Amino acid sequence: MLMNEVGTMRMKLKQQWVAAACAAVVGGSGVANAHDLICKKKVNGASVVVADEYPYTANYSFKVINVHPTLPSVLLTATDDVLSSEGFTFSPPPPVSIPVNGSLTSEFALQIGSYEECVAIAAEDGLADNHIDNTFRVTFDLGSAMCSARLTCEREEPPPVECTSATRTLGFFSTRILSLTQCLALGPIDLGPIGTIVTLPAAEGILWGSPAMYPAGGVRSQLDRLRFLLARQTLVGVCNQRLFGSTPTPPSLLTDAVAALNTTDCGLISSLIDPVDNFNNQCDSYPLPGNFIPGPATPQAAQAIAVDPTSNSGQSCSP
Repeated sequence: MLMNEVGTMRMKLKQQWVAAACAAVVGGSGVANAHDLICKKKVNGASVVVADEYPYTANYSFKVINVHPTLPSVLLTATDDVLSSEGFTFSPPPPVSIPVNGSLTSEFALQIGSYEECVAIAAEDGLADNHIDNTFRVTFDLGSAMCSARLTCEREEPPPVECTSATRTLGFFSTRILSLTQCLALGPIDLGPIGTIVTLPAAEGILWGSPAMYPAGGVRSQLDRLRFLLARQTLVGVCNQRLFGSTPTPPSLLTDAVAALNTTDCGLISSLIDPVDNFNNQCDSYPLPGNFIPGPATPQAAQAIAVDPTSNSGQSCSP
């Protein structure tokens, strides 16, 4: 009996010790995961906004709230991974005590001058897209909290164009041999380092070639790819000017494009691709001049004579 009682007592003590240990682990975990502060972040009063007109002002608000039921909480740090590099600092500067049921709000106005600038800021989070997804982080004695808001960058819609003359797209000129021949008959087309286009096969080669691959094989460098994309739209733009008397906005757009092609500034080259493309598309439904004969669309025949005249420039984008 005595031995049984001793064994029973030892078993009870072991069970009590295990229970106490488990309670300590659970209790410790609860303390470690406790959150005394939470944060809320808005941009122009919302969690998600779109910038489509520039200059654009993004008014950010950062709110830190003490959620501890009985004690003040000390805000140790308050940072934003992207906006800090744009000049943001939390006010009042941490460390600062926030009373029970209290909160602090700091505001910051981010001025964005253009779509290109917006995209550049969006890339500061390490992902090259058109979303500014910066995260606001706060720390306190027992942990940290984070919150975010999204600003999406979109290109500004150009004002509607009142057409007085026709334009046609890359698809029109690439498939109509007669139209492209009439354009080349008015003189060579200077495309900077891409070359001076004189012959019909070379012109079709620019319009039918691959922006991704060199004609001799191999992947185009970023610079050569951007040059190719701008060059083909510029060739189409020159034909729109020559054949239909169309004028882009600004009037120097096509000469600006050729000047950009002669540089290694990938940002500048890239920024002109859409404007030249937009010029070629803007009056695509406007009637062609009555005395102009476009010729039939013969895509297979046009592609068959295309000879891409480009090659590896050996250059790369300038810093």
